[in-house]
Amino acid sequence: MAEASIKQYLFRKAAAKRIPVSGSFELTPRCNMRCKMCYIARRKDDAAALKGELSREEWLRLGREAASAGMVYLLLTGGEPLLRPDFLSLYSDLASLGLMLSVNTNATLVNEDVAECLRRFPPETVNVTLYGMSADTYGRLSGAPGGFDAAVRGILMLRDAGIRLTLNTTFTKANVCDLDAIVAFAKEEKIPVRMNAYLFPPVRKEAPGDEAAVFLTPEEAGEAAARFDLLTLTDEVRDRRRSLIRTLRKGSMPDTLPEEGRISSCMAGRGSFWITWEGKMYACGMMTEHAVDVRKMPFTEAWQLTAEYMSHLRLPPECLVCPYGSICASCAAVTLATEGASDKKPEALCRRTEAYARAFTE
Repeated sequence: MAEASIKQYLFRKAAAKRIPVSGSFELTPRCNMRCKMCYIARRKDDAAALKGELSREEWLRLGREAASAGMVYLLLTGGEPLLRPDFLSLYSDLASLGLMLSVNTNATLVNEDVAECLRRFPPETVNVTLYGMSADTYGRLSGAPGGFDAAVRGILMLRDAGIRLTLNTTFTKANVCDLDAIVAFAKEEKIPVRMNAYLFPPVRKEAPGDEAAVFLTPEEAGEAAARFDLLTLTDEVRDRRRSLIRTLRKGSMPDTLPEEGRISSCMAGRGSFWITWEGKMYACGMMTEHAVDVRKMPFTEAWQLTAEYMSHLRLPPECLVCPYGSICASCAAVTLATEGASDKKPEALCRRTEAYARAFTE
């Protein structure tokens, strides 16, 4: 059985039994960049964040308790997790628990020590956010003109150390112009690349700004996603998806949503969780509803409360019968963030999906 199939099988079994097989530790909200679309966006020297972040000992306690409860996969994220001076020791100690670790980073702080630590304790993957292919684009989007050179240097250092990498990119009005160049770089360096056109409002940002000025419209996001997929998918997958979309347009709907998906279409609160930098557990990092304080109770109790909350959420009835369900990213977090209720139709996401279907089949 292929590695991906094994993981999918494990996730399905875990979700059915409400076992927290996958978790995310948001080690810090602080970052050395100031990306306009970021959902946390604290400065790297933010005093309140520095004071409120869980300590290394607290994270290790949570790691041990979560592993005992069934966690196998753990994502270390931020903010920029490498800003923590204790990151390498924390990473090493979590790896010693036998967990499959992944790391989200912008790679600008990668150095020889980081590369060597990851080489000695290989992660499942390091997900590197790549915001563009020029200093100008990085300056417009993240306020870090030197960020581009530092990011590429970090990416190549990790690649040369034999670390498994994935490039992640979020497209906005400020950097969608670099879409083709990002894909070309990923292909040249033989690194997988994924994209997001970013529909989530910055629900957890301390002081929201004028994000609408940089967000793509739903139609622009759908067109960008289609363009990205047409550039990155194999001929076989492209043809199969085109055929599927054309079939869906004729009104034939395959059985794509299992019965349990009527509650939630992803692993959030069924087999996965997210713990924020200040110790709040949510079903998903994009949710602000039903925070459980893991500083005040054991992990297992926090997980049970989170799973119970998610068991009562329902997806919009329109999503359950939508012919585009198999190519749409509708979930409880999207509907809660954009509509204020999990069972309300996410109009913007519908527009994005329809634009994607049109652009992909033109």
